Amino acid sequence: MNMNTTTHPHNTPPELPLVVVTDLDGSLLDHHSYSAQAAEKALKKLRTLNIPCVFNSSKTFDEMLLLRETLDNRDPFVCENGGAIFIPKSNGNGYNSEILHSSYLAILKVLHSLRQQGFQFRGFNDMTATEVAALTGLSVEDAHLAKQRSASEPLVWTGTEKQLEEFRQALTMHNLRLLSGGRFHHVMGPNDKAHGLEFCRHHYEALWQQPVKVIALGDGENDRAMLSAADYAIVIPGIKNTLELQHPQLRIASKAGPAGWNETLLSLLDDLFKEAHSG
Repeated sequence: MNMNTTTHPHNTPPELPLVVVTDLDGSLLDHHSYSAQAAEKALKKLRTLNIPCVFNSSKTFDEMLLLRETLDNRDPFVCENGGAIFIPKSNGNGYNSEILHSSYLAILKVLHSLRQQGFQFRGFNDMTATEVAALTGLSVEDAHLAKQRSASEPLVWTGTEKQLEEFRQALTMHNLRLLSGGRFHHVMGPNDKAHGLEFCRHHYEALWQQPVKVIALGDGENDRAMLSAADYAIVIPGIKNTLELQHPQLRIASKAGPAGWNETLLSLLDDLFKEAHSG
């Protein structure tokens, strides 16, 4: 795909060349209500400072479109754990897109083959929108959007833990991997959220013609690579436990979900601007 540097409204770099890359469910969005209301102050601050806020999630393209509209977000976004990246075109019509590794159809073919070998699971492709809604807490309409996939398949494992490890190994033979998220296991190519982060870093470095620092926020195991790849990492406490991470610039939010996202990001931005102005 040809990615030219005129495809995004953030043509003028912010005072500090920063990009925020964030997980959604359990981080920017409340784990239960899917609301981002508690993070509105920090989101507004990013818009005021002209700092892009890139959504980097296991969600699908269609789900992201709806959410971006709700949150008035016009920045690039990364779908399905780094499997697909979309950058808005400068004319406002459509997106430049890139599938980084395996297509959805290729993944389904492998899963069909493994099911024939006796592995037990139910993926989104096997479920109705009503079933997906029941498992996720989404509305049936939103669950339908979650089923429109480009590069990964969430599934519920119904076999044993031993069989799960065998399944994981079988996937690697097809250059696929199994990533455990908050609610599901995700079958996908060798990409992860860190690939999405680095793609966006390079995009803005080309656009702004200078080095870019990335702030990443996440709460789950599938955020680990993204957080590790960032210059500044913010861990949001999870529902069951808090992700343990070694990082030279690590902050752990004191609250879960968007309230912790808001408070910790605002604090970090304040510190970075004070440091820049004192220097």
